[in-house]
Amino acid sequence: MDGSGGGSARQLMRLSRIVVACGIALVLAGCGGRDGSPVPGDTVKVVTTTTVFADIVRNVGGTRVAVASIIPPGVGPEDYEPKPEDARRLGDARLVVSNGVGLDDFLDDLLASGNGGQTPHLVLGDGIPAITLDGEPNPHFWLDPTLVKAHYLPAIASKLIDLDPAGRATYEANVAAYGAQLDQLDAELQARVETIPAANRKLVTFHDAFPYFARHFGFKLIGVVLDNVGQDPSAADLAALVEQVKAAGVTAVFSEAQFSPKLTETLAQEAGIKTVVTTLYSDAVGPAPADTYLGLMRWDVDQVAKALEQP
Repeated sequence: MDGSGGGSARQLMRLSRIVVACGIALVLAGCGGRDGSPVPGDTVKVVTTTTVFADIVRNVGGTRVAVASIIPPGVGPEDYEPKPEDARRLGDARLVVSNGVGLDDFLDDLLASGNGGQTPHLVLGDGIPAITLDGEPNPHFWLDPTLVKAHYLPAIASKLIDLDPAGRATYEANVAAYGAQLDQLDAELQARVETIPAANRKLVTFHDAFPYFARHFGFKLIGVVLDNVGQDPSAADLAALVEQVKAAGVTAVFSEAQFSPKLTETLAQEAGIKTVVTTLYSDAVGPAPADTYLGLMRWDVDQVAKALEQP
């Protein structure tokens, strides 16, 4: 970001969040004082920051949990502005689940504005070794399904067992069953990637959501259109990316459905690339068949493979 414009934008966003937080505090004051302690026979009410995490928690918790996402389907977390009604979900929650590592920082204002830190909070990214890009740890761990199995599932199960010890057997069985589905998914996706010629396994994406995906499935990341979500690249930055893409022999460029395709299409046109895919999902689930985490992963790999598998 450039120093003055980026700083002003961040200050305005922060001010906006503070104003919203003040309203949220008033809402929470009237929500009652639930401290997150378990009540026998209760369904465990879980609030997640995104729809991706909601689906994963639902698979671990099964019928013993009721899960709601703060951010709706098709919306990303990086530039999400919390709303007063989000506080009502937190007021009733017995567990809040976020990713951390800079992905869903908007939650800090919500948590600080009125619930006094009383609701247990699980940060899924804690302790996972991160890929660092431009000096910043990347938070998009879940686009590697082996990280979901190794880190997210046990963390979710452990927290749910703390809140609902009577559900231990259910949670452990669900983790085993969903972990097996993740193993099957991974094998299926690896086989799909093998249909892509090795020379074509190069990714240019709209924002930096795919480093774990690329590392796990054997793609080379060439570049991203946006270094900072919400701030368009300069003409010089875009021109440099065009030259980088040309030099790498990239055959397709990719964007996510939550973003406008305009910049990606401009990049492709200037780089002479005919294949543009603008329907990937990363930070949020989409419509069927990408309306679950497993479906999202199948959809993305299939879209990438279709675009790149031709020699």
